[in-house]
Amino acid sequence: MTDLPNFTSARLHTIDLAIVVGYLVLVLGIGLYNARSQKNLGEYFLAGRELRWLVLGLSLLAALNSGLDYLMQPSAMIQYGATILVANLSWLVLLPYVFWVTLPLYRSLGVVSAYDYLERRFDVRVRTLAAGIFVLWRLGWMATALYVPALVINSASGGQVSISLVIVIVGAVITLFTLLGGIRAVIWNEVLQCVVMFLGLGATVIIALQQVGGGFGTVIQNLGAVGDPARLRPPAAMAESPWAYLTIPMTVGGMFIAILVSRLTTYTCDQVMVQRFQTSLTLGDARRGMILTAIGDVIWMLVLGLVGLALFAFFRAKFGGLPPWAAEHPDRLFPFFIVEVFPVGLTGLILAAIMAASIASIGCALNSITSVVAIDFIDRLFTNRARASLEPQAQLERTQVRVSRFITLVVGVVGVLIALQVNRLGSLIEISNKLINSFSGPMLGIYLLGMFTRSATWVGALLGGAVGTLVTIYFAFQREINALLNSAFALGLEPDAVVSFLWPSPLGLMATLVVGYAASWATQAARQKAGEDWVWSHIIRERQPELSRPQN
Repeated sequence: MTDLPNFTSARLHTIDLAIVVGYLVLVLGIGLYNARSQKNLGEYFLAGRELRWLVLGLSLLAALNSGLDYLMQPSAMIQYGATILVANLSWLVLLPYVFWVTLPLYRSLGVVSAYDYLERRFDVRVRTLAAGIFVLWRLGWMATALYVPALVINSASGGQVSISLVIVIVGAVITLFTLLGGIRAVIWNEVLQCVVMFLGLGATVIIALQQVGGGFGTVIQNLGAVGDPARLRPPAAMAESPWAYLTIPMTVGGMFIAILVSRLTTYTCDQVMVQRFQTSLTLGDARRGMILTAIGDVIWMLVLGLVGLALFAFFRAKFGGLPPWAAEHPDRLFPFFIVEVFPVGLTGLILAAIMAASIASIGCALNSITSVVAIDFIDRLFTNRARASLEPQAQLERTQVRVSRFITLVVGVVGVLIALQVNRLGSLIEISNKLINSFSGPMLGIYLLGMFTRSATWVGALLGGAVGTLVTIYFAFQREINALLNSAFALGLEPDAVVSFLWPSPLGLMATLVVGYAASWATQAARQKAGEDWVWSHIIRERQPELSRPQN
C-alpha cells in the first residue's frame, strides 16, 4: 500500500498546459468569427430566432451543466453517497411543466426578456425587482463557474499556478468572446463544448475503471461505503423537533426539493433558459431540444456519480482510504487523480473538457445578464422604452449593440472580482446552494403568484419577493449572521443550529408565496383588472393558435 498523497505533489506537464491554452485561443476565435454578424439586438441576444432542436438541445445542456459538476458531483458522491442521484427524478416533474406551461407562455409572448412578462402582469416595479434578483443570481453562478477551472488548474499543478491568475485570464477570454460574438457565439461555443465535455467524461470513466482492480463490478460494490454518516443522520433527529430535520446536512427529501425548486426556477424565470427558448425556430424545436437536454443531463449526472465511486475505490485500493486533505479539500480529489493517473496529453484534454463546461455556463450567464441590464434597466428605465425594439433601425441598433458590449465588459469585470472571493464559502456543493441557488426561491415565488393567481397584486408580488429574498439570504448565511447578531445585540442565538445548505431556496419560496398572497389579499385596491389578462390560463387560451408558427 502506497503512502497517502499530498495534493501539492501534483505536477502539470507543459504539453497539457499548452492544450488548455490552445483551447482558450479557439474559444476566442469563435467570438471573433461571429463578431461581424452582430448588428442588432435581435441578433445579439436571440441569434435571429432560427435555431433548430439539435443545436438548441446541446446549448441548453451546456448551459444547465458546468465545470462545477465535473468537480462537485464526484466529490458529493463520496461525501453524501447515492442520495445525490435523486436529483435526476426532478425531470419527471420538469418535462411536463416546461412542455405545457413555460414554453407555450414565452413562445406566445415573444418577449426578449423574461421579466417583460412581470410588467404586463403587475407593473414595472415588480419587473425591476425580479430583474435585479436575476442579475445577483447569475453573477453568483458566473463567479462560481469561473472559480472551478481555476481550482482545477491550481490543483493539477500542485498549487504552482495561482487560482487568481487563472480566474483573471479565463474571465478576460470569456468576456471578450461574448462581447464580440453575442448569443450566436455563445450558443455555437456551447455546442462545441458539450461535445468536448462528453468526450472528456467518456475518457475519464474508461481510465478510472482501468485503475480499479475488478473494474465496474468493484466500483459498484463501493456504493454502500460512500457517504459520511455524520452528514447523513437518520430522520430520527426529528424526534427533537420538526425543525431538526432541516438541520440534517443531506436528506433524500431535502435534495429532491432543493433541486426541483432550483430547476423550476431555471425553466420559469431564468433569462438564460428563456432566451434560448426564443432562439428556436418553432415550439416543436424547443420541445425536442428539451427532451435532448433531459436525457443528456441524466446521463451526465449518473456518469459523474460513477466517477466519484471510481475515485473512492481507487484511493481505497491504492492508499487504504481517502487522503487526509480530502476532508477539507474534497473538490481537489478529481484534479489530483487526473494528473496522477492520466497520460500526458490526455490530461490536457480532460482539463480542457472541464474548462469547456465552465466556459459554456459563464458565457451564457454573461450574455443573459447583459440582455437584462440592457433591456430591463437601460431601455426600460432610462430610455423609457416599454418593449425592446428588434426592428431594423440602423442607427439605434448600432448604438444598442455598442452599449450591450460595454455592459458585457462591466459585468465580466464584476464576475471576476466576485470569483476571487468564492473560495471563502466552503465546498463546491455548498457554494452552489449558497451563492447560486439562494435567489431561485423568491424568483419562482413571484412568477407563481403572477401566473396562477388572479388575486395577486403588484404590492403582494413586490413585498413577497423582498421578504423571500431576505429569508433566503438569512438561511444561506445563518451561521455568519447569527454570530454577527450575537456580537452586536447579545441575542444568544445558537451558532451551530443552522439549516442545511439545501433549504434556503425552498424556505425563500415559501416566504414569498405566503407573504405575497397575504399582502395581495390585504391590498385588493391595488389589483389591476388588466393584469388578470396576463395569468397563464388566459394567455394560453387567447394565443394558442400562434404557438405553432415560426417566430420571425
